[in-house]
Amino acid sequence: MTTLPEKQRDLCLTCNRSRATCFCKYTQPFETRTRFLILMHPREFKRQRTGTGRVTHLSLLNSEILVGVDFSQHERLNQILQSADYFPALLFPVAESLDAASPQFRAAALGRTPLVIILDATWSSARKMLRSSANLQTLPRLSFTADNASRFVIKRQPRDFCLSTIEAAYRTLDALDSSGVEDLRGRHSALMQTLDQIVEFQLRCTADPNLVSHRI
Repeated sequence: MTTLPEKQRDLCLTCNRSRATCFCKYTQPFETRTRFLILMHPREFKRQRTGTGRVTHLSLLNSEILVGVDFSQHERLNQILQSADYFPALLFPVAESLDAASPQFRAAALGRTPLVIILDATWSSARKMLRSSANLQTLPRLSFTADNASRFVIKRQPRDFCLSTIEAAYRTLDALDSSGVEDLRGRHSALMQTLDQIVEFQLRCTADPNLVSHRI
């Protein structure tokens, strides 16, 4: 029988965090009509200290994580993008992006499953991923109205409009729900509840000397 090293035995095999800082217990998985692809930068995959990509995936049953920087030749991604079943859009704010709450996006996705692609990376790394991936550059851009600052206060955002991955997923679903693309009936609020619990845990660890070693 193979025995795992002590460090590996202490890892949660679902979220890849130490068991002391595992966030799986905070997730409330739910179904969505929209499919989410989370393209995770390798640094986020390896570190996962303050990233929310994995916990977003665990919360969204209709989601998948793919890891890389240049996705131009990524077999799995290209297979999904070439499927006639999906209307793919890259969540990336630019002037010509479609608002997820708009009738235009609803009309564009009519008859197909919306496929929202999120880049899980720092802002600079996300731009590099986009520059490197020819297949992403051709996709319609999707955005939402960011009317509140990030609640992920344990991590400094580079700009006022920047949000964590889990917040971006929530805002997207909220917009799609308002336009009638989704019929969530409040289920997506679980994402923000999960984020708030993660933040509360981190702040508790910061304040309590007995928990300081559990800080993420």
